[in-house]
Amino acid sequence: MPGYLFVENRIGAPSLESFPPNTHGQLGEALRLAEHLVRKIVSPERVYILKFGESDERVHFHVIPRTRKLLDAYLSSEKDEPPFNGALITAWVWKNVDRLGHTMEEVHAFVQRARAESAVS
Repeated sequence: MPGYLFVENRIGAPSLESFPPNTHGQLGEALRLAEHLVRKIVSPERVYILKFGESDERVHFHVIPRTRKLLDAYLSSEKDEPPFNGALITAWVWKNVDRLGHTMEEVHAFVQRARAESAVS
């Protein structure tokens, strides 16, 4: 899905509190850049950023663009109303991403634009 990003830590930290001193700012900057790129390139209505550490015990984040297309697809099969539940929408995406009809070409185009934009930002 174009704009769905993973932000992983390279040091293998299993929790935020286990990050070395003075590195939290780098994490914040990485998340800020990820959100900026997703907003600029995909123009979603919302951007979800979720922290995990289950299947991969290292702290990592999922950055998910919640577009109108995604919301419409979600609402076509689920009963929900504003304010929408981002956690339920995320779980729905994991099970139904193929229903959104995105192509690998769209994903590659996002990656190319994100790389070009992050070199400028």
